[in-house]
Amino acid sequence: MEEPEMQLKVKKVTDKFTESMYVLANEPSVALYRLQEHVRRSLPELAQHKSDMQSWEEQSQGAIYTVEYACSTVAPQGKNPPASS
Repeated sequence: MEEPEMQLKVKKVTDKFTESMYVLANEPSVALYRLQEHVRRSLPELAQHKSDMQSWEEQSQGAIYTVEYACSTVAPQGKNPPASS
């Protein structure tokens, strides 16, 4: 091969290698940036959902307690039917 042609091929190979190394070196940081961006965008909404779920859980626990209390109050009455007159 001629010297200029060989130099051109070597330059193309080294340029592609350099470009590949650059992309590989920066790819993790780009991925981490995208993750950070996603977390920043979705975290407030997720925190609100968590707060809502905790509130609903407290309300549900209160309702369950009320129903259980009512059932425990009514259950003994069901065992002893009222006396006939």
